[in-house]
Amino acid sequence: MFWSRSGALAVAALVASSALVACGSDDDKAQVPAAAASAGFPVTLKNTFGETTIAKKPERIVTLGWNAQDVVYALGETPVGMPKVTYGPTPAGTTAWDADKFDPAKTTLLDTTDSIPFEKVAALRPDVILAPYEGFDKATYTKLSEIAPTVAYPGAPWQTTWQDQTTIIGKALGKSAEADKLVAGIKDLTTKAAADHPEFKGKTLSILSYGAENYAYMPGDPRVQIMNEMGFVNAPGIEKLEQGNAKKEFALTVSKERLNDLDADVVVGYIDGLTPEKFAADKVYASLPAYKKGNTYLMTDQQVISGMSAVSVLSVPWVLDKILPGLAKAAQASS
Repeated sequence: MFWSRSGALAVAALVASSALVACGSDDDKAQVPAAAASAGFPVTLKNTFGETTIAKKPERIVTLGWNAQDVVYALGETPVGMPKVTYGPTPAGTTAWDADKFDPAKTTLLDTTDSIPFEKVAALRPDVILAPYEGFDKATYTKLSEIAPTVAYPGAPWQTTWQDQTTIIGKALGKSAEADKLVAGIKDLTTKAAADHPEFKGKTLSILSYGAENYAYMPGDPRVQIMNEMGFVNAPGIEKLEQGNAKKEFALTVSKERLNDLDADVVVGYIDGLTPEKFAADKVYASLPAYKKGNTYLMTDQQVISGMSAVSVLSVPWVLDKILPGLAKAAQASS
């Protein structure tokens, strides 16, 4: 099952709560001295549509797209609004790695399944809207900017590196030094994973989604980048696809007949719309070289797929222990 950024990992039901319930009180804000609240501001951040200037430290934060809420939480802040998760959610409607931080009395979950609920966002009275890992168009950006300064993605849709997501949000919140420490901490984790698993070094990799349609994830996608950081290199077939990726999309559709072209030392396959038995019973899938040799790592758990896909400073520590044994087994099978 392919996971479109604007759909499956977005939202399915709106949690209705007033801005006063969802956010802190005015009394809470009054406790912050004016000088402290404005130190380091204004700041200006460039994005794919232009520039956004934030005049003073934001207190009421709304996040859109993926991962922004993770960085906000990791920086010690609480969003007043963020998307509700429907792909591998907790019962509360969050990702598994946000579960211990989410408080429904402080944060409203927004239904962004089909579109951004502008009125709901506006009702939260945000000081800033953080969306560095998103894919909306300029008209949407303009409309959001009429509500509050909107920090959009800086390049291609859904291809902002996890490092840039973190530093962009850190700057927007006046916490650049703290954001840099978060990035360094994750780099330490991936460096350790590479050292603990020398079998990853130089092994070619393809990350694919199998099902009614088949997709290959491109080098610009953070889920691919984090694997590169652990020593994997992109398979020749993936690099060839990228050469023809004129629109710089994060994933491309691949016909079933061409999947063989994406063979690699390690193939990570999302099959959450199938079962391992159904995958094995499919003549095309079962004939793929990586599957026949045992160096395919098939994933069915939506929360783990989510953790590997929505790469952030909170998801990486949560997911690494869960995926490293499967990756190691596949890499060893290719030796």
